[in-house]
Amino acid sequence: SGGADSTSTATIVHCMCILVHKAAKADPDSIVAKDCRRICGEKGKWVPDSSQDMAHRIFHTSFMGTEHSSTETRDRAKKVADQIGAYHQPITIDAIVAAILFMFWSVTSRKPKFLSHGGTKSEDLALQNIQARIRMVVAYLLAQLLPLVRKRSGFLLVLGSANVDEGLRGYMTKYDCSSADLNPIGAVSKGDLKLMLKWAAKEYESPVLEEVANATPTA
Repeated sequence: SGGADSTSTATIVHCMCILVHKAAKADPDSIVAKDCRRICGEKGKWVPDSSQDMAHRIFHTSFMGTEHSSTETRDRAKKVADQIGAYHQPITIDAIVAAILFMFWSVTSRKPKFLSHGGTKSEDLALQNIQARIRMVVAYLLAQLLPLVRKRSGFLLVLGSANVDEGLRGYMTKYDCSSADLNPIGAVSKGDLKLMLKWAAKEYESPVLEEVANATPTA
């Protein structure tokens, strides 16, 4: 999303790729190098040219925007993906949202509105949750089919981006980014995640991570 949580999850993958690339390059016959080849689908003495080379083979990201998404968050998400080397696929989910709302209207003859457009708090929350849950469904669809698109075998694991503060306070939507195969930041607070992003920005000379850490939250 271009926010601190999803960028933190991506940064952890980035750090992992850096460590694996360094170890594999140092010893192409090591267990790390062999595991790297197996996961990346390569043979022989192959090792990735860079951490970005490895990330592009194993890490897939997607900005799932709507007509309400800002250009700033969309651009930050792409910059983060480019810095890491991820296979990035921006998607617009407005058509899916519209289809679900049409289904609701066909059953109830009512069309919910955002609070800013004269709707109630219940309508506003329901509309936000629809978007969040659609992203979870699309994430799993991409996890299953992107390897096919890229002419590779197997499937991908979906990584979550719900921090521990959200879990403890219940400030989250069930079955959105809190639902995943693995959640690398599930036991980390928002404050610590921002500190990690600022550290990584300096350690890996990636100013976009500092930009994300200092950005105003959108939710």
